[in-house]
Amino acid sequence: MPFQAPPGTEDVLPERVPLWLRVEEAVRRVFGAYGYEEVRAPVFEYTQLFHKSTGEVTDIVEKEMYTFGDAEESFSLRPELTPSIARILVEHSLFAKRNFWKLFYIGAAFRKERPQKGRLRQFHQLGVEAVGSADPALDAETILMFQHLLRDLGVTRYEARINSIGCPECRPAYRELLRKAIEPEIARYCENCRRRLGRNVFRILDCKACVALTEKLPPVIEHTCAKCKEHLAAVEKALAGAPYKVDPRIVRGLDYYTRTVYEFRSDLLGAQDAIGGGGRYDTLIRDMGGPDVGAVGFAAGVERILLCLDAAGAKIDASRPDFYVVAVDGSCRPEAFRVANSLRGAGLAGDLDFEGRSLKAQFRTANKSGARTVLVVGPDEMARGKVKLKNMQDGTEREASLDEARAILKGGTT
Repeated sequence: MPFQAPPGTEDVLPERVPLWLRVEEAVRRVFGAYGYEEVRAPVFEYTQLFHKSTGEVTDIVEKEMYTFGDAEESFSLRPELTPSIARILVEHSLFAKRNFWKLFYIGAAFRKERPQKGRLRQFHQLGVEAVGSADPALDAETILMFQHLLRDLGVTRYEARINSIGCPECRPAYRELLRKAIEPEIARYCENCRRRLGRNVFRILDCKACVALTEKLPPVIEHTCAKCKEHLAAVEKALAGAPYKVDPRIVRGLDYYTRTVYEFRSDLLGAQDAIGGGGRYDTLIRDMGGPDVGAVGFAAGVERILLCLDAAGAKIDASRPDFYVVAVDGSCRPEAFRVANSLRGAGLAGDLDFEGRSLKAQFRTANKSGARTVLVVGPDEMARGKVKLKNMQDGTEREASLDEARAILKGGTT
C-alpha cells in the first residue's frame, strides 16, 4: 500500500503556498500596525498546562489531546496556543520588563477529532493576546483588528457575534440557576452533559449535540452583574460603526473566559461556519502564577480562512522570475550554470534546465515559468563573451556581456 498522509492532515503543495503566504503576510502587516509583536512557542507542552488553563472538563482536555510520556513526565501536543503564551509571559518574567504586552502568533495545533472539511487533526491557528489591561476598548480593538485582517484578505462575507458570560462574582448565581433549570430534564441530555452537570454546568451550554435543549435555558447575558453589563456596554460603544450583533447564545468552550466572548462566522464555510473566536480571560495569568492582570485575545483557523478565500474565488498572483537561462547544447551547460548563479548573486531570481533537454523544450519551460527574459548561452555567444537576451513579452532580442545583462535585468528592461 502506498504511503499516505495521516487522516486529519493535509499536504500544502507548491501551488497553494502563495495563498498561505498571503495570509501570513497579512497577519504580520495588520497585527503589526496595531502594535502586536510576534512570539513563537513549542508545539508540545507539559500536559498539566492545558489541564490548568483550558480546563479539566472540556472536550479538548477530555478527548482531543495527543498526549505522550508517562505519569512522571507527561507531554501533549498543543491543542491551542493561549496557554503557551500565558506560560511564556509568566516563565520569562516579562511583566518585570513592562506591564502590558500585545503578542501575536501563527502556528500548528493538534486535536484528536473526526476529520472533516475545515476541521483537521493538525491545523494552524493565528491569534493575538493583549495582556495587562481590563480596558473594554481592548476587547473592541481585537474584534476590529480581526475584521481588518479579513477585509485586507478580501473576505467580506462574515458576521461578528458578541456576548458577555459574566465574571467570578456573578457566575455562581447563574451556575445555580442553570443547574436548577437543567436537572428536571437531564435525562434528555447527552452522556457528556449528564456527566458535566455536577462538574461544570457551563460546559453544557457549549454542547453541539444538545442545542435544542440549551436554547431554552435562560441566557447568561441576562444574569450578569452591573460591572459586567457596564463592560459590555463600553465594548459596544467602542465598536460603534463596525458590523456586529449581540448573540446571547455565544459561549466559548474553554474555562478561562470571562465577560466578553465573541465569534466570527461565514456562510462560505457551510456547516462548520466558525472562522475564529475569542474573548476576555482576566483570571488566567493569575491562575498560572503571574500577576492579577486583565487579558483578551482571539484565535482563528488558517485553513478556515483559506476555505473562505477559495469560496470567494481568490486569485493567486504568482511572482514572475526575472530570467531563465537556456543552453544551446550540452557543451554550454557549465557556462549556463555560471551565468544563472552570477545573476542570482546580484539579487535576481531565475532558473535553468537540469534535465539535458532540447533547446525547444527549455524555451517551453521558460515560457511556462513566466520569466521576463530568456538568456541564451550558445557556442557563438560564448566565443564572443556574450549572452543573447530575449524579451518574452515582445520577442525582441539583443546581445550583451554578462555584466551588461545583469544591469539590464536589474533595470527591468531587456
